[in-house]
Amino acid sequence: MIKNRLIQLIYRSIFLALELIGIVQSFGLLYGQTPNLDCLVYYTNLSNYLCFIVTLIVLISTYKHLIKGEMKGNNTIINKLKFYTVIIILVTFLVYNILLTDNMFGEGWNSLGNLLLHIICPLLFIFDFILFDKHHQIKWYDCLLCTVLPLIYVIIILIRGHILPQDYNGTIYPYFFLNVNEIGIGKVLLWVLILLVVFIAIAFIFYLYDKLEIKDKKLKFYIKDSETRE
Repeated sequence: MIKNRLIQLIYRSIFLALELIGIVQSFGLLYGQTPNLDCLVYYTNLSNYLCFIVTLIVLISTYKHLIKGEMKGNNTIINKLKFYTVIIILVTFLVYNILLTDNMFGEGWNSLGNLLLHIICPLLFIFDFILFDKHHQIKWYDCLLCTVLPLIYVIIILIRGHILPQDYNGTIYPYFFLNVNEIGIGKVLLWVLILLVVFIAIAFIFYLYDKLEIKDKKLKFYIKDSETRE
């Protein structure tokens, strides 16, 4: 892990600048288009907005440490939320580049906003967690809790889709695997179950990584509760 808080501040500042560009484009503002609030129904956009908020909070904390002269250390605030956000944004990256395969090296690579929100910023946020956050803070049940926000998103999208008239001009179901009208509720639930398994599996991989430490020049698992461990 990198403990230099000045490096952390610079890295997070660059991330926020890039993320802001992507967010502005997600609202259709980067090239002078008419603002479009349909962006608020896309999991991709919402997960990036969450990354921006989490990083902004952490950057403010990093800055406060620096002005106190605390040049070394790793992030410890909102570590649970940041872990959940890492899993959420990693699924954004994977779904866009694997499940929505027509986007990979295709149309999506011709758009700065797509590159930022689907590839560059997700990877930068994940590396921030790996490089700069204090580890041994995650509990096994966090691997289950990371699914709460995505489940809330799915429920809201399905309720919204049920309420909206079928002749609605905007986006009703942002992804094919949530489109009840086209694939039916059974297949939607199956897709949700599959994605939940993916969420939990990825979370457990990160959980195991979080327990790794080098001690006496040997790689070991740290499996004890460690909320106060330095």
